[in-house]
Amino acid sequence: MCNYIYNYYVLGTMDQIQKKYNEYQSLEEQMRAAGCFFSEYFRRTMNSPVMEEPRDLTIMELKGLSAFVDLDAEYTMSELSKNAYLPLSNMTVIIKRLEKKGIVVRQRCQSDRRIVRVRLTDQGRSIFFAFVEQRLQELENTLGKLSKKDQQGLLNALITATDIFRKISY
Repeated sequence: MCNYIYNYYVLGTMDQIQKKYNEYQSLEEQMRAAGCFFSEYFRRTMNSPVMEEPRDLTIMELKGLSAFVDLDAEYTMSELSKNAYLPLSNMTVIIKRLEKKGIVVRQRCQSDRRIVRVRLTDQGRSIFFAFVEQRLQELENTLGKLSKKDQQGLLNALITATDIFRKISY
C-alpha cells in the first residue's frame, strides 16, 4: 500500500512536472538562444576602439555614456539611470568614475542641493562620437546582412517580445 501511495503521489507528481517542463522547454530554449545572441551582440557593439585608449572605459562606463541622449543637455542622475536602464546606485558609481576620467562634470543644483546635474565635457563628447561611430559600424555589419523586410520583421518581433516581457517582468 505504501508503494502505491508513493508511486501515485511522487511519481504522479514527477510525471506532471515532466509534462509541464516539456510544455515550456521549447520556449525556454528559444529565450536562452535569444539571450545568448543579445549578450554576444552587445559585447561586440560595446567593444569600441575607445576602450583601447589609455582611458580604459569599461562596458558599464560606455553604457553610462550612452545615457546622454542629447549631448549638450544636463541630466539628473535619475534621468541618466532611466535612459541607461540601470539602477540609480549603479549609475552613481559609473558617473563618479567618468568624472574622475574627465568625461563628465557633476554640479549640484543651487536651489536644491540634493539634485546633481551631469553633463558631458568636450572630451566626453568626442569619446561619445567615437563610441557611436563604432556602434553604427557594428550595427551595419550585423543588421545590414538582413533585407529591409527582415529588418522590419525583426523590429516587429522585438516590439512584441518587449511588450510580453513587460507583462511578466518582476
